[in-house]
Amino acid sequence: MTVYDLKTMQITKPQGSLAVALGTFDGCHLGHASVLQNTFYKARELKIKSLVYTFDTSALKGQGLVLTLEEKIKAIGKFGIDYVAIEQFDNVRNLGGEEFVNSVLKEQLGATFVSCGYNYRFGKNASCTAENLVELFEKVGGSVQISPEITYNNVPVSSTLVRNKIKNGEVEELLSYMRPYSIYSMVERGKGMGKGLGFATINQQIPKGKVVPKTGVYITECEIGEDVYPAITNVGYRPTTDGENSRLNVETHIIGFSKDLYSSYLRVNFYKYLREEIKFSSFEELREQVERDKGTALEYFGFH
Repeated sequence: MTVYDLKTMQITKPQGSLAVALGTFDGCHLGHASVLQNTFYKARELKIKSLVYTFDTSALKGQGLVLTLEEKIKAIGKFGIDYVAIEQFDNVRNLGGEEFVNSVLKEQLGATFVSCGYNYRFGKNASCTAENLVELFEKVGGSVQISPEITYNNVPVSSTLVRNKIKNGEVEELLSYMRPYSIYSMVERGKGMGKGLGFATINQQIPKGKVVPKTGVYITECEIGEDVYPAITNVGYRPTTDGENSRLNVETHIIGFSKDLYSSYLRVNFYKYLREEIKFSSFEELREQVERDKGTALEYFGFH
């Protein structure tokens, strides 16, 4: 287990009692927010520090991550939490429920209060429920608060729902219960064809292990330092310019920005799916469509 102080991002060892939030927190959506807020306010009430106990990204291997580990840590920090403990899943996968409560929560963390979601599972083979946590933790003198199910349009908000929305291109709906899906990665050197057609682009790859959005064109925004620019982003294989057998690429045209960003790390936030990726019959046809997409994006963000 590695514990980070979220104010300094230094590895630390908390002292004294803690209010602890339990969960994977992939996405930090409304359901997660309830657990985190309960922990923050209880820590303030008890005049103790707050900590999130979560897992490294290998615990979600194969599902596709909404947030990379670094993004998750930063997102948790926005809730005013003091510490985050990153556990290697293999370290606890074989612990029984009672052993987890006694060894991890009480002995290692010094937890006196624990918050989790209604569907939280723990113990070997996820055999224990949130109700079991109440029973076991109260036995050692602690208290537990379970956050109820949070729904949107009568559908439970969960990381699985979020992943499916991203895969289906339904990124606009995500804005109702979490921050925009985003990609943060280094700008790679492209072929420069966009610039030659009148719309320079930046090229990025989706971080390994992160859930891949539906291919197509999106209304996005690009964070450059402290500034945010409207943009349009194509996730796909660029059939018009690259032909067949090209790799998946994230290509963004930043509206109103033309400086060289090669080798910079940038975040692109996804707001709305515009259209499917198309193979155009000519570069002129592609250029005209990009101009229409730019106009739609500017209108979406309120630029007229």
